Amino acid sequence: MPSLTQSLAEKTPHVPSGQAFVRDSELPGFALRVTKASKSFVFERRIHGRMRRVTLGRFGMLTADQAREEASRMAADISQGTVPERLRKRRTFGELVDLYLEHHAPVKRSARNDRAVLRNHLIGWRARALFEITRQDLERLHAELGRTAPYQANRAVALLRKMFNLALGWGMFVGENPATGIRFHPEEKRQRYLLPDELPRVFEALKEERNEYARAAFVTSILTGARRQEVLEMKWEDLNLDRAVWRVPQAIGGPAHTIPLPSQLVGLLQQLPKAEGNPHVFIGEGAKGHLVNVKRAWQRIRAKAAVTDVRIHDLRRTFGAWLAASGESLSLIGQVLNHRSPSTTAGYALLKLDPIREALDRNARRMVLGGGKIGPAFAKTKTSPLEPNPMLILTTPESKMKKDA
Repeated sequence: MPSLTQSLAEKTPHVPSGQAFVRDSELPGFALRVTKASKSFVFERRIHGRMRRVTLGRFGMLTADQAREEASRMAADISQGTVPERLRKRRTFGELVDLYLEHHAPVKRSARNDRAVLRNHLIGWRARALFEITRQDLERLHAELGRTAPYQANRAVALLRKMFNLALGWGMFVGENPATGIRFHPEEKRQRYLLPDELPRVFEALKEERNEYARAAFVTSILTGARRQEVLEMKWEDLNLDRAVWRVPQAIGGPAHTIPLPSQLVGLLQQLPKAEGNPHVFIGEGAKGHLVNVKRAWQRIRAKAAVTDVRIHDLRRTFGAWLAASGESLSLIGQVLNHRSPSTTAGYALLKLDPIREALDRNARRMVLGGGKIGPAFAKTKTSPLEPNPMLILTTPESKMKKDA
């Protein structure tokens, strides 16, 4: 059995399938593991009756001498009665994912996106040991995702960087974070929002939407700028329609956020049917469920309105853009949208609700009158033309109402 040298590691061919080992003649347990696609230095020892194997590093990233030095240190520790951390237990990426989702994700606003990344792009990593995941793995993932979704690729690396930092703190992982130093793809910030000539078409399409709850949810998004999940999870207990306020509980981090409701929206919400035993405003499937997947409803609406590139989140951006174009202050807009900003105006965020309510009322009138162009419909109501009733805009005949977002 030869000594495992750099030259021998270079000359050893890959195997067509499975794995093979080239073991060192001088240091028991030190070996080169060869597969169809890679070569790695490993160290093996029997710990408490069970054989443990740890990957020291990939050949090319680590030389034979460097790997031997690390294996020698581990062997010395074992001879002195100390079991190296990397040999105690093989902690997997799946274990880290479970801990992350249980202890860290619930306090993040991006928890839903994190779950999607882990489910869609990293599910195949669950069985891998943490120390086997290398910077090369992350760079490969980043490059592959970046070809079609650079923003998603960057978020995946940022997520992995955070998870490995947590693993270091939790004692699950030792060494350098493999996500450190990976250069992000350039990102072009999305600026899409509904323009003055597009908003009327959206209002017209909303009139034809057969799902009354989806229709009302989209109107709520347009007239308040609230986040999609906040809107869909709205509960009657969080609304005070007499005072025209909505208390948005920040269950995913941050304090509760109060939004004064424009009078146009109050009338719409007051006429929504309630379901006994269901606390949610926008009812979905199940006895106590709320709307979850509104993509199909939005696809119908934007197709009829000929704005097929507008996403649901763009409704929030539309709200902010209309406020900004109307001359409202940035600090007021930031407060209404509940932005977290380190700007110097953040200290003045505790504004009274009355100025915000007036701004939202003015904005709703502009969006409904200037964007909706409803005109003659108001003549049928007691409502002043300057105070339109959106129920005439956004209510469809009962026969068309179906709850199938």
